Amino acid sequence: MKRLSFGHILTVGVFLLGYTSLSLLGHSGFFLTAFSDGAGTGLWLIAILAISWAAFNNRGRVRWFWILLATAAAAVGVNLGAWFYYDVILKSPLPDPFWADIPLFLQPVPIMAAAAMRPSSKQQGQKFHLSVLNSLILLLWWVSIYVIFIFPHEYILPNNDSFNSYYFPIFLLEFEVLLGVLGFLALNTRGAWRRVYWELFLAGALYLAAFMCLNSALVRGDYFAGSFYDVPVYASICWFILIAFRSRSIPCEQLSSDDSGRRLDVWGFFAALAVLSLPVIGLGELFLRSQNSRLLSFRIAATLVGAFLMGLCVFFRQTLLARERELLLRTSKQNFEDLKKAQAQLIQRERLAGIGQLVAGVAHEMNNPLTAVIGYSDLLADEVQGRPRERLQKLGTEARRIKRIVSNLASFAQPQGGDRRPIDAENLVRDSLMLCGHQLRNCGATVQLNFAPGLPRIMANEGQLKQVFVHLFTNCAHALEQSAEKTVLVEGRAENGKLVVRITDSGPGFVDINRAFDPFYTTRPVGQGTGLGLSICYGAVREHSGNIFVENLQPHGAAVTIELPVVKSATPAPRLLHVHQVS
Repeated sequence: MKRLSFGHILTVGVFLLGYTSLSLLGHSGFFLTAFSDGAGTGLWLIAILAISWAAFNNRGRVRWFWILLATAAAAVGVNLGAWFYYDVILKSPLPDPFWADIPLFLQPVPIMAAAAMRPSSKQQGQKFHLSVLNSLILLLWWVSIYVIFIFPHEYILPNNDSFNSYYFPIFLLEFEVLLGVLGFLALNTRGAWRRVYWELFLAGALYLAAFMCLNSALVRGDYFAGSFYDVPVYASICWFILIAFRSRSIPCEQLSSDDSGRRLDVWGFFAALAVLSLPVIGLGELFLRSQNSRLLSFRIAATLVGAFLMGLCVFFRQTLLARERELLLRTSKQNFEDLKKAQAQLIQRERLAGIGQLVAGVAHEMNNPLTAVIGYSDLLADEVQGRPRERLQKLGTEARRIKRIVSNLASFAQPQGGDRRPIDAENLVRDSLMLCGHQLRNCGATVQLNFAPGLPRIMANEGQLKQVFVHLFTNCAHALEQSAEKTVLVEGRAENGKLVVRITDSGPGFVDINRAFDPFYTTRPVGQGTGLGLSICYGAVREHSGNIFVENLQPHGAAVTIELPVVKSATPAPRLLHVHQVS
């Protein structure tokens, strides 16, 4: 909450002190009446503007909270404006019955509706709509109470004594309910909003006490416009204005775990109680009271109309609740499916981790005998000539090829969080192709590499990026299985400080390109894919501060483009051949 400036406090103090002095020293008459009515109307106009300003500075529930408070202030302003109109402008007594008593009676209802919306809580969507319907039901209930008990004694069978016997006790009950609601919120809310509710509670209590004193003086004949009885009323109005100034920028707060369900149902309980009470009131009027047939008919009709309107609100409320339950059911079902998939993913990762450890161990064990085979083949080749030498050299070449495959398997299986180092992207792609060569040969694919000369190196984790390219080449092999044309083109170039690798295949393309990177999304038959390949590629590339894009080509085919940042001032690797044909 904002702190009040000295100017605000001084202005309120000077006004109340001046009004008190004038009320004590002045005499009843037109001037004092005009000053009193004008001051009251002006204060409520200022209150409406201040509260509307608070509404303008907020949004969502908080904005509606202040809008409803401004509505309550406008209801009182209408009443005081009517007094000013008849007393000062027309200089005539108030009409009897006085129509402006209606908005005065209903002024606490918008405040109760504002409180029912729980502006202190971060809730949106259907829960906000439920709060609106609860508030509307409570508003209709109080309007029905006014129409059933008070309105007939004003306009159907006018009776001033009966009017007073209903109006003021019900008005007092209405304000007591409002104070109970504000007190309940003050006790069950945390943060700055607790202070807002406490100040509204205290200002409302002062207003109610001042109103009751003023009304008692009016009944005794001691009240006149501008008397001292107006001072506490105007003091409470000033308090409301200061609350709006101080609290206009308080945001809503997150509900605690024990405050999200049980306490919000209180307003639904009150709304249900209001709906059930109206038929009971109608039955009581019909069977328990003897009254004029015209009055009875009006009250029964008012009860039926009120029950019908509130029933409509209940219908819409139940419809929203049904939709909310349906949404929760769908969300729970989706969460359960995601949980099952996540569990399967964890199991798969554990298996892959075990396989990776096994591969790393086997690669390490195979490395020593392969080194011996290579070494002895080279020694024997130096000792013989002719055809045996050629055979020994071929044996060494194939052994070195096996050693390279084993080395690729070891780097592919290394942990994802390994160290990064400058890497030649073309060699990385070649090593990945070597691991996928069997799959590509089985589907009959022809792979063409086209890397620009002198490409800079990239700073990367070799094993992690090998997994990316292995996933992509494996996807190409699956895509080309049923394709008539079976080609894969891998291009590499430097562009705007990035290394761009583009992999194109002649397959059918992506079925739903917008979901290509979604986890668990796959078009393969059940049991032949988890839908994690491209999702893992996306995560790995983003972890390297790069980007990955997919697109469908015309008339057929698909392309995956990877952009990775290059190492600054890196020495490019030499290139002997730019275009390679691999079958």
